[in-house]
Amino acid sequence: MKGLVGFLLAVGALGAGLYGVTRGGREPVLSGSRRRRSRGFRGHGEQRELKIFIDNDGDLYRQQTTPIHKNLVTKIAKGVYDKTKAEKLWGYLVEAGAKKYSKEYGSNEPGEWHRTFSVADRREVARELNEEFLTEQKLGNFDHLLPKKYQRA
Repeated sequence: MKGLVGFLLAVGALGAGLYGVTRGGREPVLSGSRRRRSRGFRGHGEQRELKIFIDNDGDLYRQQTTPIHKNLVTKIAKGVYDKTKAEKLWGYLVEAGAKKYSKEYGSNEPGEWHRTFSVADRREVARELNEEFLTEQKLGNFDHLLPKKYQRA
């Protein structure tokens, strides 16, 4: 009996996979259809995964995160801080993190790293990193990175 139920479930799943649901009803979906299929992560969980990876990677922190902190703290002290440019700067870190994540946990094929995380996910992670930085900076956690001429007495 279990074998028959399993067979019926498999046939049902196969039948559901052959037809796609559209506004007008069900249409056959061919494997070679021209509809572009997205390969890769999409959504909040993937953004969280990338952000956690970037926060916990020692090389990325030492080589990129700390210099970005120092650069942005100095710009805030000078009064020339621009949020859109800062998010672009964080985007370079996120791109490096996505490349490293793809190399460690994904395929090692060249040119495949950008399909692992969507552009929207990477931009959102960059925005989150910038907001987190601004919050910490307001609390004074990066004052030690300021050049002497901008430090308070």
